[in-house]
Amino acid sequence: MKTRNLIIPVVTALLLSGCIPSVNPFYTKEDIVFDPRLLGEWQTKEPSDEPQLWKFEKGDDKAYKLTVTEKDSKRGEFNAHLFKLKQEFFLDLIPSNCEYATNQADLVAFAMYPGHLLVRVSQLEPGLKLAFFDFEWLKKHLEANPKTLAHQVEQKDRILLTASTRDLKRFVLKHIGEGELFQKPGEMVRRSNPVTP
Repeated sequence: MKTRNLIIPVVTALLLSGCIPSVNPFYTKEDIVFDPRLLGEWQTKEPSDEPQLWKFEKGDDKAYKLTVTEKDSKRGEFNAHLFKLKQEFFLDLIPSNCEYATNQADLVAFAMYPGHLLVRVSQLEPGLKLAFFDFEWLKKHLEANPKTLAHQVEQKDRILLTASTRDLKRFVLKHIGEGELFQKPGEMVRRSNPVTP
C-alpha cells in the first residue's frame, strides 16, 4: 500500500494507503452516536480516475449500512458505527460479507480478516471530510516502539492491530495531532439526501 502525498487528497488515495484492520473494534457501546447528517449518498469531491460513491442507510440500533461503489461497479457492504472519543468523531467499518469476488470494492479486500477499519470524521457538513491512518507514520512508529500497541506484521508489510479496544482508543487520542496517526482528510460531497417515508 503506497502513501500518496497530494495537496488535495481524495478518498480513493486514502483507501489505498490507510486501511489497517484491527481484530477489535475501536469503540465501546457507550461511545456510539447516531447522526442523521451522515445518511444519504456521498461522492468524491475532486475529479478522479477512481471515483468513489458511499451510501449510508440506517441500520440496526445506532448502526449504519454503508455501501461503497468504486470504478467498474465494484461494490462492498459494511456495518458502520459512528462514535465519539472526547470531541472527535470516527467511523468503525467492518465488512458485512467478505467474498473473493472480482466485482468487490477494494475497501472490502483491505479488511479480509475481516477487520475493523477506522476512519476519522473531521466534518459532517456541508461536505464529509474523512481521514484514514497514515500507514508510513504508523509503520515507523511501531517499528521504533513495538510495545506501544499490540499488532502483527503480515506479509508485504501489512499491519494487523491486535490491541484491546481500550488500548486502541488511548492510542488514537494520544496521536491524533497533525502529522501523526491520520492523513490529511479527503472530502466527499453530498450526491443525494436520504429518502424519508
